[in-house]
Amino acid sequence: MNRYQAVGTIGTGLLAASALRSARAATTLRVATLPIDGTALPYYAKDLNYFQDAGIDLAIENISNGSAIAAAVLSNSIDIGSSEITAIATAYTHGLPLVIIAAGGIHVTGGLSTQLMVRKDSPLKTASDLTGKVIGVTGLANIAQFAPELWIDKNGGKSSTVKFLEVPLPQLPAALEQGRVDAAWLTEPFIHNSAAFTRTFALCFDAVAPRWVLGAFFTSRAWANANRPLVDAFRNAIGKAAVWANANQDKSAAILAKYSNRDADEVKATYRTVYATQLDPAQIQPVIDLAARYGAIPAPFPAQEIMYSPNA
Repeated sequence: MNRYQAVGTIGTGLLAASALRSARAATTLRVATLPIDGTALPYYAKDLNYFQDAGIDLAIENISNGSAIAAAVLSNSIDIGSSEITAIATAYTHGLPLVIIAAGGIHVTGGLSTQLMVRKDSPLKTASDLTGKVIGVTGLANIAQFAPELWIDKNGGKSSTVKFLEVPLPQLPAALEQGRVDAAWLTEPFIHNSAAFTRTFALCFDAVAPRWVLGAFFTSRAWANANRPLVDAFRNAIGKAAVWANANQDKSAAILAKYSNRDADEVKATYRTVYATQLDPAQIQPVIDLAARYGAIPAPFPAQEIMYSPNA
């Protein structure tokens, strides 16, 4: 399946689930995310009682599939979900009423929490060396593929000559070690856990922009309009958690370890995520432009169009 077919399949599946139920107002707020660094802000805010202080009972569901999260939001099975920006932009161009209400992790130039890795004994050194090679990524037609493509094209290679193979993230290090892929797009804790046999090949995310949003929290426009106090309370709690987490990485590691069933010292040893403390369209636009460049969406559009405003 090529990237255009993949995008079309995702869009078709989401459209089938887009019949909105009536939005509900409640003190219980249902959020779908995962206990990984880039999307951990709800866990921090919950543990720090930011939601409790606002009179909200936060119920977190672990859903790893972006399409499933979007479908759950649109069917009112959950209230708020997390996703990387490409998926939200793709859904928007398919006519789905999803809106971003808060930012999560951001990439800052030189950030090491996501890297393109090769084996230590690999002869690959430059972008052009990847011609005809296989890169393992966590998903096709999203940022995991597009960022390496952009880095390759900016550094003298041709991304069109590279084969991208979708591999679940926990299986990527083994695929690289066993030679089933020539390079792998890894995030933490897998960068740390595979250090014995890997080396950094490229920081592909640096090619996108100096500073941009890795992922965001979104909901349906209908739910946001019907639950503005909850939207404001969520934004406030997530914003406070971002400021706290950026200043307290050791303490946030302990919370993340608790919810992910990992050792706190192991989490502390990994490259940690930096979080956005405000929702800035300038930090979302580069991802939208990238999605258009590599065919996930027909054309770029202003980032403000997928950012929630009660007056829109």
